[in-house]
Amino acid sequence: MFRSWKKRYGPRICSWVPVDFWHRLVRVELVAPYFHMVSDGEVAHVSGLYKFRTVRQFKSDMEFFLKFYSPISLQDVIDHLEGIRRLPKRCFLPTFDDGFREIADVVAPILQAQGIPAAFFLTTSVVDNRGLCCSAKQSLLIRALSSLADSPALGQASQILTNAGVTGVDLPARIRKVSYRQRHVLDALAPILGCDFAEYAASVEPYVTSGQVRALMKQGFAIGAHSVDHPLYSELSLEEQLIQTRESVRWLSDRFQYECQAFAFPYTDNGVSLGFFRNAFGDGRLKVSFGTAGLRRHLFPRNLERFTMEKTDRRAVETLAREFGINVLSRVSGGNEPPGRRTELPSAVT
Repeated sequence: MFRSWKKRYGPRICSWVPVDFWHRLVRVELVAPYFHMVSDGEVAHVSGLYKFRTVRQFKSDMEFFLKFYSPISLQDVIDHLEGIRRLPKRCFLPTFDDGFREIADVVAPILQAQGIPAAFFLTTSVVDNRGLCCSAKQSLLIRALSSLADSPALGQASQILTNAGVTGVDLPARIRKVSYRQRHVLDALAPILGCDFAEYAASVEPYVTSGQVRALMKQGFAIGAHSVDHPLYSELSLEEQLIQTRESVRWLSDRFQYECQAFAFPYTDNGVSLGFFRNAFGDGRLKVSFGTAGLRRHLFPRNLERFTMEKTDRRAVETLAREFGINVLSRVSGGNEPPGRRTELPSAVT
């Protein structure tokens, strides 16, 4: 009961606290909201998994951040980490993961009109719609279930999942639980549930093309890597993590003739060892990485944490206030931070 009340009303109550006061409690200069999708329509390869922002909501989000923060670019962040410049007292950098085509069709025009830089992190194996990420396949399969009520296909799908050891309360929950290591199970489910992943990628073109990426770069937007095929890094060995990171950085650099210096973790950086960061940053090519732990500081100074603006209809002021509240409560209670993280950010991002 209390948990439900806190989830529903906590962000709203936190939003009554002025932004200035939050910043006196939590010393942070850079806030980095992250998104995947902005659209007013149903997007089959996303909407089966999470709620994304509408155009109206996204414009409102950006107006809020512009009111309280100075927009900065990814290069500004890198220059700060390199000791070349200081960041403004309060600044923000919106980031987008996965590389859906809406970043070119919907997001970029809105940001350009408002004078806001952004960083787009691309999953390299799906640029030019050469396939689908596991998460997109999961969303399509979950959406397909709604048209198969009482169909024998549901029993067949359940048996495939059972054979793979994937359990859960219902079929959508079980499909969500299919791991990166088990991604072949998603391909086995596709014909049973009437999904053709290759046809969908070719006809719908859910991801950006190389031409769109080049256009975004000409418009001044930053492009970073988001792994080769979007695995959960905590499921991978250190060697696999490094291959995913280096190959995606290398592919973007070669494909678009620039020096890719930024990486954002798929899903989360939770469970990634400090050994990964020492290796990934060891040759100096990678300058910054981004996680998803909210307003917290990672022990590796070049791994900056972000917070999600999705999975909710909350206003930006409520989402940000919630992140501040979580930070303060975590410090007051002693926190149960995962290894490699501290709850309080210093006065500088470093």
